[in-house]
Amino acid sequence: MRSIRVRTPAKINLFLRVLGRRSDGYHELETLFQAVDLHDELVIKESAEASTLDVPGFPDLETGENLVLKAVRWVSEKTGRRISVDIRLTKRIPIAGGLGGGSSDAAAALKGMCELFHLGLTPDELLEGATSIGADVPFFLVGGTAMGEGIGERLTPVDVSLEYGLVLVDPGFPVSTATVFRELSRSLTGQTRPGKLRDVLREGLEPAEMLHNDLQPVSERLYPKIAGIRTTLENAGVDAALMSGSGSAIFGLTQPDSAHAERVKERLPDHWKVFLTRPVGEGILID
Repeated sequence: MRSIRVRTPAKINLFLRVLGRRSDGYHELETLFQAVDLHDELVIKESAEASTLDVPGFPDLETGENLVLKAVRWVSEKTGRRISVDIRLTKRIPIAGGLGGGSSDAAAALKGMCELFHLGLTPDELLEGATSIGADVPFFLVGGTAMGEGIGERLTPVDVSLEYGLVLVDPGFPVSTATVFRELSRSLTGQTRPGKLRDVLREGLEPAEMLHNDLQPVSERLYPKIAGIRTTLENAGVDAALMSGSGSAIFGLTQPDSAHAERVKERLPDHWKVFLTRPVGEGILID
């Protein structure tokens, strides 16, 4: 049976601004996505039986609601073919941390199956499938650095410096994105705010100078530990720190040399789960 291996990156949001609530319940936003070199890995094998998903160490993820299996179902429905695969997913990206791990895995499944079965789906068709699965999934079909508008699905690749390092902290608890947005909605008026990200990008700022996240104050109020971690990162010497997405992961920007990131890590509590990573200019990698 044929098989394929796909590596799929995490993301951070260097900028996230909520512009308003839409009539369909989603929120209009603008964000700056950045792929980083912390990867999950999928091995996708052709199967003669019903599709399966194996996630070693995370049996709770082996359900039909996993976005990876939703991607399998979408491909079968779109192509009219019986697509059966066994997928082994090795998780390294923290779960429910605002790093897009589940969305990235789904995008990897879409691309991997298209490659494995030579399906010939166009980029627009893949984007259609990605959007139907989740708001962040389309970004991972693009990767690198991209501005997201709408609910994050309207993407424009942008040129932003990748000359920095990242110290990423996983607090070890999940954050409910729905709860964070629901709390934020209490402060929104009925008017949609104008966007600012395009102006920020035109200014040519360094990444550390443009960091912003409307969701951070809400998540820090709901989960005070997030604020404590961010403050500790700042005191440890990062150039700037921000929560990614709706949380709970927090990242600090350092100088591009690894020595700065190592010095910061040494000043953090030993029991923290810390990743030293960096921004990358690509997305999904197929072996």
